[in-house]
Amino acid sequence: MKAHLRWLAPLGVVVTASVAGHYMGLGVGLLTLGGGVLGGVIWLMWASLQGLAGDVPLTLDEALSLGAPSTEEEQKRSVLRALKDLEYERAVGKINDADYAILADHYRNEAKRLLRAVDADLGPERERAEQILAERLAAEGFEPAPAAAEPGALEPGASEPNTGALAGEDAPDAPAAKSPTSDAVP
Repeated sequence: MKAHLRWLAPLGVVVTASVAGHYMGLGVGLLTLGGGVLGGVIWLMWASLQGLAGDVPLTLDEALSLGAPSTEEEQKRSVLRALKDLEYERAVGKINDADYAILADHYRNEAKRLLRAVDADLGPERERAEQILAERLAAEGFEPAPAAAEPGALEPGASEPNTGALAGEDAPDAPAAKSPTSDAVP
């Protein structure tokens, strides 16, 4: 029955829109078609959210919380926006270089702190998502991929990479790669 609904529902919307358009005018027909398409999109989104939750039905509050940004994410966006505004003010001459350096350093440090907090908040959810994916792949007969190193974890003897660099910060120079066709450095 569900397989038939996939084809009957859109067909029903098109037929209803055609009948409404024939008897009540093109505008009403297009509105009916648009309403049917909107309803279908909402139904598909809801079905995909339920699929993410597994066999447990997803409540409306849970669905809304999936898309809601955390406090740290909102603060991160505002700090990054402030950095961008600060760059603009410096470019147009509204702020001198000394004040820019102090404010940019403050905002960059705050952005780094917030990025670490967001990553820490997502850790348990990332592990849960990986577990669900592994279970579903195993259920479908796929072999699980080898366990990757934890993000941010260093291998023994490795030095700390500069991953916290934001726009405008100096990054360490990487060794230049040689061109495959010559010994010259590109």
